[in-house]
Amino acid sequence: MTNAVLDRKKEKAFADKVIRKAVLRKRKPPGQRLLIYTAISCAVALSSNLAPFKFGQAAKQQVPPVSTSPPPIALTYPLDELREKIALTAALKDLRAGVFAADLKTGKFVDYNGHDEYAAASMIKVPVYVSLLAALDRKEVALDQQLEIRQDLITGGSGWLQWRPVGTKIPLKDVAELMIIISDNTATNMIIDLLGGREKCNRDYVSWGLQKTRINNMLGDFEGTNKTSPYDMVYLLGRIDRGELISPESRKWMYQTMERTKIRTLLPPGLAPGSKILHKTGDIGTMVGDAGIITTPTGQRYIVSMQVERPHNDRRANLLIRAMSKMVYRCFSVPSLTCPDAESVPLESLTGAPAHHTSHFHPRPRVHHHHHHH
Repeated sequence: MTNAVLDRKKEKAFADKVIRKAVLRKRKPPGQRLLIYTAISCAVALSSNLAPFKFGQAAKQQVPPVSTSPPPIALTYPLDELREKIALTAALKDLRAGVFAADLKTGKFVDYNGHDEYAAASMIKVPVYVSLLAALDRKEVALDQQLEIRQDLITGGSGWLQWRPVGTKIPLKDVAELMIIISDNTATNMIIDLLGGREKCNRDYVSWGLQKTRINNMLGDFEGTNKTSPYDMVYLLGRIDRGELISPESRKWMYQTMERTKIRTLLPPGLAPGSKILHKTGDIGTMVGDAGIITTPTGQRYIVSMQVERPHNDRRANLLIRAMSKMVYRCFSVPSLTCPDAESVPLESLTGAPAHHTSHFHPRPRVHHHHHHH
């Protein structure tokens, strides 16, 4: 596209017009009007620190009667002992760790710097995927449509599509699966572009209630300008798990794809054999992270996200996530609503290959250490 910048300006003007129209047009039902105004006021609130979508806070806030849907996870039982042990384990020089984990059924949770903002790296691919699934559900795009590899979308870092000839056409379904399974950066750019650009995606995130999640630059983004928080990732996965935002068919495909994530060196080594995980990792020089939904062999289920900011490629961050994953697993793999026997896990105890937990139906691939940068 020669006039890409012009197109983007036109696109933005058009989008803004559509939003204005939507606000003005729907004069009829006051309920819908209230929803739109609520969305706008939430967007405004997000820019200050009001954080309108905190889990379990609905009761304390003056919520308009329209938004009566309960939060995706009632946060009822904070695991204080676990939080203290995580704080001790994570107190390492020059590392800044954030963890959020919650059990959907019982409301037990742990929050250690979970609302802090971190570089998202490839974890941003989860909200991008959800934006795509929502567009599929609205029939704006189709899985069998062909996407073309354009020169302006090709980027380095992880992924195969950067090596394919410009002009190659690939079905959307394959592009999306590459984005998640091998964390293909070029594939991700192709999807963001298909959806109408970064700002279009960012508007989705605001409307879903994500407070820290934002695409500021196309991928690779090795500088870490794209942002999210552990809480945002758990909140997003929680809403999806509860059947919100996307159709059941879309959710099924999303979960199947995330079960096939190739990099299994962060959360998975902390899990007991026989556990199942669907997840997405992120890894750039300054941040490593992993977010997912875990089912234990006895059927306990929890959502967790961890991010660690670090000096360039500092391997202690990877070990810390494995250790914290083991600590969280220990407290969330039992039905108890407290975890008095939470334990610190020494970093060195998990240096080996991932435990042999099951990656649904897929043999575990070999471990790639520096997957996101060359």
